[in-house]
Amino acid sequence: MAADPTIFTCTLDTWVEVATGVMLGTVHKLSNDPTLYKQTYRLAASAAPTDELDAVPAFVNDEPLAISADAIIDVYIMAKGKEGSVRVDL
Repeated sequence: MAADPTIFTCTLDTWVEVATGVMLGTVHKLSNDPTLYKQTYRLAASAAPTDELDAVPAFVNDEPLAISADAIIDVYIMAKGKEGSVRVDL
């Protein structure tokens, strides 16, 4: 059974871990304040990202971000321009 959705504040220019040890889920944009959200992931229990080298835009065309992986991952979101918020459904 799925857990209740979780709301995360996305601190400006900081990676926020929004899903830990997952293979499936969905991330929804709640706030339109940021000019851009970026996303990346790491294999579960790996070190968190420290830069934006492998980051890609999230919520392209305002579509939710689908989490779908072949291995267990940790998912990170960064807000650009202003602080934002997301809802994670696992």
